[in-house]
Amino acid sequence: MPEHVHTAIAAVRRVVRCFIYARISEDREGAHLATERQTNDCRELAGRLSDATTEYRIVRVFEDNDLSAYSGKPRPDYKAMLEELRRGEGDCVLAWHTDRLHRSPAELEEYIDVCGPAAIPTRTVKAGDLDLSTATGRMIARQLGVQARYEVERMIERSKRARDQKAQHGEYSGGPRPFGFESDGRTPRTLECPSCGKHGPDGFTDRRHCEGCGADDQFTRDLICKACDSSDTLLVIFACSNCGIDAGFAADSEASLVARETLAVLAGVSLRSLVAENAKHGVVSVHGNEQKENQLRKLLMRPRNAGLMQHRGEIVGRADWMRLVDEPTYRSLVAMLEEPERRSSTTNVRRHLGSRIYVCDECDNGKLKGFPRPVRRGKKKGAGAERGPMEDAYRCENGCVTRDGKGLDDYVVLHVIERLTRPDAADLLARREPSINVSAVQAEMRAARQRLDELATSLGKGEMDMQEWRAAAAPARLRLQAAEEQMKDAVKGNPIAELVAADDILTVWNHQFDLSRRRAAIDYLMEIRVGKARPGRMPDGSYFDKESIRIRWK
Repeated sequence: MPEHVHTAIAAVRRVVRCFIYARISEDREGAHLATERQTNDCRELAGRLSDATTEYRIVRVFEDNDLSAYSGKPRPDYKAMLEELRRGEGDCVLAWHTDRLHRSPAELEEYIDVCGPAAIPTRTVKAGDLDLSTATGRMIARQLGVQARYEVERMIERSKRARDQKAQHGEYSGGPRPFGFESDGRTPRTLECPSCGKHGPDGFTDRRHCEGCGADDQFTRDLICKACDSSDTLLVIFACSNCGIDAGFAADSEASLVARETLAVLAGVSLRSLVAENAKHGVVSVHGNEQKENQLRKLLMRPRNAGLMQHRGEIVGRADWMRLVDEPTYRSLVAMLEEPERRSSTTNVRRHLGSRIYVCDECDNGKLKGFPRPVRRGKKKGAGAERGPMEDAYRCENGCVTRDGKGLDDYVVLHVIERLTRPDAADLLARREPSINVSAVQAEMRAARQRLDELATSLGKGEMDMQEWRAAAAPARLRLQAAEEQMKDAVKGNPIAELVAADDILTVWNHQFDLSRRRAAIDYLMEIRVGKARPGRMPDGSYFDKESIRIRWK
């Protein structure tokens, strides 16, 4: 063919402006490798479609990484592609498969509304071509959409069933490594042998101990003890392979930190101070981020810390991993952290030692709240008075009493230190311990749960209808609820235990106890009632009226 003919053909070669769309639902590594493969395959498709008269030219690549088309969450690049197609900036859409574009019928109809009137074809690597300007093309697209939706829903059903089965067996269902555990989700991080000092996770063997009958390794896959036919009695224990001694947690490990912070909160330490302490020592989350107060709260309230399995928001029984704290301690912690008054925000954080602990002795029920007030310089009062720095003060919420904050706090602390240095200080611990039989409460909880399991089995077999099941299950639920309430009170952190055991109480108070622990100790030890101060100088030469303050030891 003459050269001028080739030149003429090349001059009239049609250009089809192509958009590539690539998407992957989950990209755990964040490397975009799957979307990159889709894009490369689409580029090869454009090359195959091009010929001497038509060039399929890639003008833009749209990519939504780690986003599901089924979930309904916004896909930024998909929306951007539709907008450019509406403006007529593209002539063709290339995709690896139609299910990369949409798995929702509603999204498919929007896509048809955009591409159909403009006769914009969709060409895929694996599912062929779609001409949405024709009824046949739209029918095929809808059929493919229904098939894609069906496959996703089936996959979700299989996934739910697998999670249900894992929960039934008390198994870890996967996901990011839980703080305090190894990546297997069941071995604490980090184990330590108290005899030879070996550190885990290697070099330790586990056994499944029954708290009901004491048998070892007699559990079925559903975590029912073969020896006593009890459920909800599993206790996973790790022992050193060399010494055979039960392992504990290394002092600087994540597991030990969870256990210590649980007890610290029960003893009155605030989450805010624990977060600050963790930041000072470089403690980070499993993702390497600095801890936040709400994250720490959620971490400490996880049922898995007590060796309990949570499924669909409910505790369903024991789990097949070692616990970091015992169940009574865990339930006491949850009860404390769920109290409304602990849900503090940045605007109502306690900054005063006795705020809402001191009681007004004038109105008999008002709480004193701390506040800063300016110190007035000179004798002049009113608008022209010279104002100095701020000082702490307390005022009754009903307006009855206003007292100097530093003088009142110093007076209370002086009484605390003096009381704890007496020889009988240990009596303050002995008479405040709870008198709850934890073993009996645990047995009651196990019996109630077993009854509920039996009723659920009867309902599933058709041996009773729903109305009969509800009538029979109600007493068992009440029985379980009552036992759980008892368990919440079974462990009460004693905020003064460390003070009583200290050689130098004043040093511990000043340098180891933060404000939250000091408040907890005062609230635990005494009731402080504050009346109006008498004016003028007191008999001891000071201006602080001690006689209007009444302290009763609890």
